[in-house]
Amino acid sequence: MQLSDHVYLVGGGPFTGFGLTSGPDCHVYLIDGGGELALIDSGVGLDDDFDRIGQNISRLGFDPLDIATVALTHYHGDHAGGASRAQREFQAALAIHADAADALEAGDETTTGLAAARRAGIFPPEAKLEPCTVDRRLTDGDVIEVGQLSLRFVPTPGHARGHGSYLLSGEEGNALFTGDSLFWAGKILLQAVEDCDLQESLESLQRMAALDFEGFFPGHGALAVEGGHVHAAMAQAEIEKLGVPKNLV
Repeated sequence: MQLSDHVYLVGGGPFTGFGLTSGPDCHVYLIDGGGELALIDSGVGLDDDFDRIGQNISRLGFDPLDIATVALTHYHGDHAGGASRAQREFQAALAIHADAADALEAGDETTTGLAAARRAGIFPPEAKLEPCTVDRRLTDGDVIEVGQLSLRFVPTPGHARGHGSYLLSGEEGNALFTGDSLFWAGKILLQAVEDCDLQESLESLQRMAALDFEGFFPGHGALAVEGGHVHAAMAQAEIEKLGVPKNLV
């Protein structure tokens, strides 16, 4: 599904996405930088669904082996469970915030919350987090080049430790991939887990509201190809009133 000149949606389950895959995958975005590709997040990595992501990429006329980087927003299973498969099958480098890298490399299902989510029935029993190698441990302002485009890493913790967003820059303007840090209409997602922090989430929302972007591409639900900054502005307005933005669920 083409969203803009350079951004495509190639994965996402039927309940919080567009049904491009069948399971609990987050939105998986493909970025075409002209001769070089990148993915934002990798989905859960279940066999059929991960295969469908590759098929969706091929149907759009791209070669999955041209994916140079898989840029992960955070280590939760619906975003990073497929990281090891993407690294292995697409021969792509993995990038994630430095604070999340150790848990991802270790396949630590406790720290990343996958074990708890599996027990809660959010993920099926076969969902696993395979150990993998993090090629880039990102910090604030690091840039991933994708052909003629660039992705600037913006730390946005709160929903999870080591959460980050990516600001895409190119001739058509800027777009922000927010993972689970910001959703449509300024909503957020706080959960009863150890590494979820309200104050960090509020600070991250203000950081995003200070950015200039038109495309708004969150990890789940509705998105915007133009006027996307309004969703960050809505969250900022709630904070300025000493309130907390509405929770997604």
